[in-house]
Amino acid sequence: MLRAIREAVQTKSIFELEHRVRRVDGSLGWTYSRAVPLIDDSGEIVEWFGAASDVTARKEAEQKYRELAEMLEGQVRARTRDLEERNAEILRQSEEVRELHWRLLRAQDEERRHIARELHDSAGQTLTVLGMNLGQLVQKAGLNDPQLATDAETIQEMVQQLHRDIRTASYLLHPPLLDESGLYSALSWYIQGLIERSGLQINLEIPEDFGRLPRDMELVIFRLVQECLTNIHRHSGSKSASIRIARVTSEVTIDIQDSGHGIPPQRLAEIQSGGSGVGIRGMRERLGQFKGEMNIHSNSSGTRISVAIPLTKSSDVQEERSAQSISTT
Repeated sequence: MLRAIREAVQTKSIFELEHRVRRVDGSLGWTYSRAVPLIDDSGEIVEWFGAASDVTARKEAEQKYRELAEMLEGQVRARTRDLEERNAEILRQSEEVRELHWRLLRAQDEERRHIARELHDSAGQTLTVLGMNLGQLVQKAGLNDPQLATDAETIQEMVQQLHRDIRTASYLLHPPLLDESGLYSALSWYIQGLIERSGLQINLEIPEDFGRLPRDMELVIFRLVQECLTNIHRHSGSKSASIRIARVTSEVTIDIQDSGHGIPPQRLAEIQSGGSGVGIRGMRERLGQFKGEMNIHSNSSGTRISVAIPLTKSSDVQEERSAQSISTT
């Protein structure tokens, strides 16, 4: 206070100060003092004119406000930390769920591969032997019982059809060409079969020298094309489809397009938000393992699905290992 008074005297300026005082009842309070200097013709201060007012209530209110603000700020900081910790936990759990789901998908794929192999090897071989035995029976019965030979031929044809159906089912579960030769051969085989079964006109554009990718990535791309073509055949009303797959230094791109009636806007919005479309959601989850992105554009002229999967150095290493494992089997 004395310093403020000295500065006011030296500068001959208005004196203003809030300061603590001891009141008559002995309690401490706050006073606001303001004084104006009266200066004579020679520039000297001859008198001070001022007043003092009790501002204790205001100062106490300000103090309570500061304490409340500090308390609220502390609560906000604590709540923010709590939310950050919860968000971190949710993200961690989400990553765990995604990892578990990916493991489930891989387990399903391995089980499909195993079932396909069993169908092809065990059931296929059994039906082959059965067909050969029926062929011998037809030859023997033809000499003595023509009717029996005719019945045996009918059964033989049924066995051959069953053999073809089982082989097709095993290939759809997991095409052996995918492991043996890669995407170009596996997709060419699958699309040719779908053309024969569905009547769709399908144009596949993929370089013959596309090369190999990590086994899991090749399977993801194959399942993606398979799911899209199934949706086109069942739901789009399109008579044709085009598939373009390309590989550049940094990514693999997949573009699948039909000329059907498109996806209704509301349904498309649900699919884009992840609230609908189990097949699409499954494809996105598979792509997420490789940080792939999928975009869907649809109108009354058809639907287009565009996918980009980044390639990394680790992908090259896996590709080499995949190729080595195939060459040694």
